[in-house]
Amino acid sequence: MDILICDDEPLAVERLSRMVTQLGHHVVATAEHGKQAIDFVQQYEPDVVLLDIRMPEMDGLTCAQHLTAMNPMPAVVFCTAYDEHALTAIQSQAKGYLLKPIAQEELENVLESLTRLTQAQMSNLEQKEHMEEKTQRQQIAAKTYRGLELIPIENIYYFLADQKYVTV
Repeated sequence: MDILICDDEPLAVERLSRMVTQLGHHVVATAEHGKQAIDFVQQYEPDVVLLDIRMPEMDGLTCAQHLTAMNPMPAVVFCTAYDEHALTAIQSQAKGYLLKPIAQEELENVLESLTRLTQAQMSNLEQKEHMEEKTQRQQIAAKTYRGLELIPIENIYYFLADQKYVTV
């Protein structure tokens, strides 16, 4: 997965970057505050944003609110030293809340959970596939010596172009 790390502490960014890389993911960018994170999300389109809460210029909670309005929206995982913001973080559609110092196993579990589809997501995908099947062309209209004919798609093996005529 492509991951953006947003934290104002350089040592925390370095540690998280190392852990993300060890888990086989790619750090596309690092940001020092929420405004920069929003710009980088628009530029790099990461799958996940690892976001600190207390930062200068724009805090992580405000940044997360802006990120939820984006389409496609990256998954937000808060990585913070403060546990009192957990409820607010969950209300901002965060996919995880990790307390510093973050254990690699906890980070791995959260990132792994992001790749699993929920039942609601599966149902939505199935519904979209069903709608696509309904909207696909079922027949081809062909002008023949008998007039206009509708030829079912399943009866067509190939089209052969010859001069100004096409044989089906």
